[in-house]
Amino acid sequence: MRVARSIVDAREVRPGEVLVARVTDVGWTPYFTVIAALVTDIGSSVSHGAVVAREYGLPCVVNTIVATQTLRTGDRVRVDGDRGVVTRLEG
Repeated sequence: MRVARSIVDAREVRPGEVLVARVTDVGWTPYFTVIAALVTDIGSSVSHGAVVAREYGLPCVVNTIVATQTLRTGDRVRVDGDRGVVTRLEG
């Protein structure tokens, strides 16, 4: 999992990682081809991140408010886009 506090930080994302960001816009779209899931602090079902994640078939949870503050790069997480739940996993 990778926390990207800016689009500059997103350059560090690796294939298969969950991307956690405050919000995304069109500039983030190239990263959707390599990520496994998306989590954002801000958004709705019609926000950029949610719409593009659906197009790419990616699990997505938006409007968490605190994901970028409580999660850390390297954490293991489960993203359940159907229920809107992000779970930090042990170990």
